[in-house]
Amino acid sequence: MGIFDFATNTVSGSNKVKDECIIAFKVYDACRQQDCLDPSVLGASRAAVNTTYCGISVDAGEVITPPSNAAAVSVGNVAVERVVIVSKTQSPFRVGYWDIDLKYVFAYTLTFRDINGGALCSVPAQSVYNKTITLFGSVTTESSISTDLLTSTGNTIDVNADPFVYVESKAVALKAELSYGCCCGNNDNAESVSVTIGLFTIIKLFRLVNLLVESKGFCIPEECTNTGGINVCDDFDNLDFPMDVFAPPQKREFLAGISSNIPNDNTDNDSDCSCGCSSGGCGCTCRR
Repeated sequence: MGIFDFATNTVSGSNKVKDECIIAFKVYDACRQQDCLDPSVLGASRAAVNTTYCGISVDAGEVITPPSNAAAVSVGNVAVERVVIVSKTQSPFRVGYWDIDLKYVFAYTLTFRDINGGALCSVPAQSVYNKTITLFGSVTTESSISTDLLTSTGNTIDVNADPFVYVESKAVALKAELSYGCCCGNNDNAESVSVTIGLFTIIKLFRLVNLLVESKGFCIPEECTNTGGINVCDDFDNLDFPMDVFAPPQKREFLAGISSNIPNDNTDNDSDCSCGCSSGGCGCTCRR
């Protein structure tokens, strides 16, 4: 049948391990970090765009001033809007290591509330956090690579000069409060807003390299299924009724990962103590 065996969806001889040369993004070093960024690190919240809120006009980058009748503030929709690689230089103290300066830009929404908790207005805001990390990226070389992968005319990349930076991040809103400066506790109006953000981040240094790896051949995908003609009503009718939507499970059932809202057919079976759970049970008490 040639190189492909369509009856088994495998490559002829694929059970034989062989050496293959591939071009890969090889990670030379990586680290993860969990930071709690309080107002002493982030400073006062600033406007993300030119806007008007509660009758107050503000330009992008300016400190957000709470309205005079604001008694509280809440923060939502926090996200890492972007990460800027400010600089990437060889460490002067450790050969093969690189100092990386990063700037995290957080975007979120501030909602001011009155003394009764009612929403007064909302404003898009942002904060900035600068971080420096040192990772191993190996030493530089004098070679370069030209490829038409990025442009049709070809492009030269100094891939062997500096390692590339890869950053993953997740932000979590922890706290927001009105700041009164040195007049905290008096009846003076708040001067600004302070937020606390939790940051999870993974930082990697990688290079484009040639690797010799063991291979069993090409990956042959399975035949496509469910390509059309699906009756959505049949699929809907076969779904379990979501009773938890109408009667949320109590703490015990929630922590056990089960629902107590729909009686199980096996709860009255003396010989079955799994309460309808998977083998080994899930912490529930059987009814006798």
